[in-house]
Amino acid sequence: MLEALDIKKKHVRIPVYSTFLNPAEDTSANNYYNNPSLDVDTTAYRPYAVSKLHKKLTIGPNGQTDRLELLGFVVGDDPGTARMLPDCLNRDTTQTQTYSGFHFLGGLYDSSNETLQSMRPSAITPPDDHTQANYNGDGDLVSMTVSHTHKDWPQSVADQCIKLHEDPYADSLYYHHTKLRFVLTGIDDIASNTSNLPQASNHRGTVRMLVLRPRTPSVRTRVDGTNTSSDTPFMLNVGYPPDWDTELFYDRKKQIGGRMSDNFEPHTGGSSDVIVSYGLEKHAHFDLDIDQDPNSVHFGHYKPSEFPPDHELTPLDLLMSPINKNKYAVLHDEVFTLDSLHHGAAAQHIAEFTVPYNKKVRFPGREHATETAADGTVTQTDFLTGVTIDEPMNLSSRPIVLFLSYNQRVSAQVEGYTVISEV
Repeated sequence: MLEALDIKKKHVRIPVYSTFLNPAEDTSANNYYNNPSLDVDTTAYRPYAVSKLHKKLTIGPNGQTDRLELLGFVVGDDPGTARMLPDCLNRDTTQTQTYSGFHFLGGLYDSSNETLQSMRPSAITPPDDHTQANYNGDGDLVSMTVSHTHKDWPQSVADQCIKLHEDPYADSLYYHHTKLRFVLTGIDDIASNTSNLPQASNHRGTVRMLVLRPRTPSVRTRVDGTNTSSDTPFMLNVGYPPDWDTELFYDRKKQIGGRMSDNFEPHTGGSSDVIVSYGLEKHAHFDLDIDQDPNSVHFGHYKPSEFPPDHELTPLDLLMSPINKNKYAVLHDEVFTLDSLHHGAAAQHIAEFTVPYNKKVRFPGREHATETAADGTVTQTDFLTGVTIDEPMNLSSRPIVLFLSYNQRVSAQVEGYTVISEV
């Protein structure tokens, strides 16, 4: 039908980042295994991301150890401080950072992409996309650009607010999916027997791949019966967002009395049978606290642990822990070995996944500003600038890709893109 009417919908593929910051390459293996908290090498982006040693445990004589390496990615760019997401590296080469093993993938939006800007209803059409006739000095037609799409977007803040109020999806794009491909390679040198690594010539390495999405709590309204003010009879009420540090895993086989905490042994104390959620390093405090402030939007909901204690779980415990599905939706959970392409220390595996969206994504239009003269006199108030606000409004949460590698340090090469089209 659209083709019959000569209506063409533009679409664009926004690529994800394929270069990442890593620890300094000249760091020796012994230093790496003894000191997992290495600084980021800010001299260059490299076409791979390496895992970080998260936990090491001696499990027997002769210094035999178990290790858990982690490598994670968050789709999109840095949204700021968010407890539901892991602490990813800032893509700023001027800032000293400790390597966390987590990276932002980007791919949700690209403010520099002119094709994407021309698709936004609120954006000012780039000059290259204008419908215009170009003539030479003799008045002859030289070229004609015909890709311009007319946009009737308001020029004032009030008119933009009215337009978005009447049609919340007036400034929107259709997000189809994000396709991701990871080529994982084991990079431990088995032959050198670094840090008592296994001597097997075909050491494959077990990896668990998780694709998660934080569950955002439902927002409800409530009536505060103690508030006699007529202008605020209703209040918003919402639970606390998921806490990555303490609410990632939940396993009813693990209790405070055991490896979860070294402060509680079974058959001692009155709380050793308590079961709590936990993250990669910390567990929720078993003495849960409820928000009792009637003026808080979180009134009546459990508060996340403010100072959560470290847990004593082993690398194998974390590798096999079930996800806390009340807090994180599991889009993919798979365990594989790094031997699908190559055996030995450089065993490889290709992991592919598609994050589906299939929805119209709303944007809040263009930014507004106030113009002042050199003497401070306001010459123009609340006018719309040409800069669009590029943060999606109704993408409820950002997908997280997490690799947990058992006894094998891994390197990941990443490629992928997000497909976006006009509405």
